Amino acid sequence: MATTELRITDSSSSELDYHSLNAMLNLYDADGRIQFDKDRLAARQYFLQHVNQNTVFFHNLQEKLDYLVEEGYYEKEVLEKYDFSFIKSLFQQAYGKKFRFPTFLGAFKYYTSYTLKTFDGKRYLERYEDRVCMVALTLAAGNQQVARDLVEEIITGRFQPATPTFLNCGKKQRGELVSCFLLRIEDNMESIGRSINSALQLSKRGGGVAFLLTNIREVGAPIKRIENQSSGVIPIMKMLEDAFSYANQLGARQGAGAVYLHAHHPDILRFLDTKRENADEKIRIKTLSLGVVIPDITFELAKNNEEMYLFSPYDVEQVYGVPLSEISVSEKYREMVDDKRIHKSKLKRASFSRYWQRSNLSPVIPI
Repeated sequence: MATTELRITDSSSSELDYHSLNAMLNLYDADGRIQFDKDRLAARQYFLQHVNQNTVFFHNLQEKLDYLVEEGYYEKEVLEKYDFSFIKSLFQQAYGKKFRFPTFLGAFKYYTSYTLKTFDGKRYLERYEDRVCMVALTLAAGNQQVARDLVEEIITGRFQPATPTFLNCGKKQRGELVSCFLLRIEDNMESIGRSINSALQLSKRGGGVAFLLTNIREVGAPIKRIENQSSGVIPIMKMLEDAFSYANQLGARQGAGAVYLHAHHPDILRFLDTKRENADEKIRIKTLSLGVVIPDITFELAKNNEEMYLFSPYDVEQVYGVPLSEISVSEKYREMVDDKRIHKSKLKRASFSRYWQRSNLSPVIPI
């Protein structure tokens, strides 16, 4: 099959803007090589054409810090733990490294998502070195040597704090410094309601949140002894997805959520079906990540080509007195299969293979 190679020979890169220079990475030069040098030029032009023109100027560090504290941009409690002479020397240490972004996308990402901006979002109040110093001052909590070590490690690229930490340290208007939260939803309306509020609040504060849905009774399970009343896990997933889409950290990052379900939960196939591209819009999950909790027994069943039983969380809790998530399914599997008090369904080999393929091969479903 014939292929077409795009080449460019024009060397007048100084006349191009940073977007054009970045786009030239997709074109080969006269020798058929990727033009990596254009990426560095794009980063340089990004500063000359955009960053420098939109950065607030201060005459000195003292003026800058005083302004940022007085106007509610920086937390004064962070700076009060150090003498100004040390803070000044720390900033000199950072700027002395003469850091330059090696790629355009690195610079663009930093100034788009991480750096401190004016409240209207139009001008920049920090350089990369400023953000590094504020992170170090915050995390060191008054320890000067730790602050110096952190600046050294971050500015040289040997250590990079997680997004919420690097984004929020030292800022007055900020989210939390932690990255991830893991919560369990119990099988009652109060817990479901709290989970929605938790998704909103934790997402607002900058964390990714994962919920365990294993304890939620399956579709058709009884409620107050009335059969075929439960709606299962999917409506909860839809509410969580909407909550994460709504709550973001001051527009700095989108809400990130995940839900996990046990492999032996009766809703497992419906759970996986929500990621199909041709799924009904009423059940399709677009932005929420899915995870499957798979115990050892599941692998043993697959290895031995045995049929797989799914157990009602409602009945399991009624029989054992604890929710399904606290049961070792690998140890209790045969016992639960034989227990007539526990409602169970059976996946045939064809269904089991279909489930296994979805669990392991789909790129959007972590295990």
